[in-house]
Amino acid sequence: MTHQDLVQVLNEQDFTATASEFHGLLAGLISGGMFKGNKDFLEHLSELFNNGMSIKGKVKIAAQDLVNDIYDKLESGEMAFEILLMDDEETLTDQAEELINWVQYFLVGFGLNKRDLKLASNDVREVIEDLTNITRMDSEMEDNNENQADFYEVVEFVRVSAILCHQEFGTETTVPDDENKTLH
Repeated sequence: MTHQDLVQVLNEQDFTATASEFHGLLAGLISGGMFKGNKDFLEHLSELFNNGMSIKGKVKIAAQDLVNDIYDKLESGEMAFEILLMDDEETLTDQAEELINWVQYFLVGFGLNKRDLKLASNDVREVIEDLTNITRMDSEMEDNNENQADFYEVVEFVRVSAILCHQEFGTETTVPDDENKTLH
């Protein structure tokens, strides 16, 4: 699903989220530890963007398709995950605003998993801090080659950061049975 496809679905259904917020939330939930088969994302979408009303129709289908796509790309091991942002024909200021929105909702989704960052690696803690700083970034940018290069560098950092978070929190691990036994 492209950014424009998602924009169209959300607009047709009068959904209050932007495409970047929608995708960022789902990516954050998955990167933060929402495992395959979990349908909590529908409840979170409902609460955050739909006044608590259930997610139905084309929005529900789009959400499920995006969740499956995000899982597939994050779990492929090929660094295939991409951030769903508007086309680069838009102004750099609009693109930066979309990226900031994406990151904000990525962090919201990540946080909804209630992971203890004290248990995270230094790299992930640093990434979360850097992502938080990106949300404070000024989106007003002059459209020039230097700013575009800087912007794409930030986009790549955010993309790799989401993958790193998923590698640490987004995969289920099993504990061998003998480690679960209590010694008396």
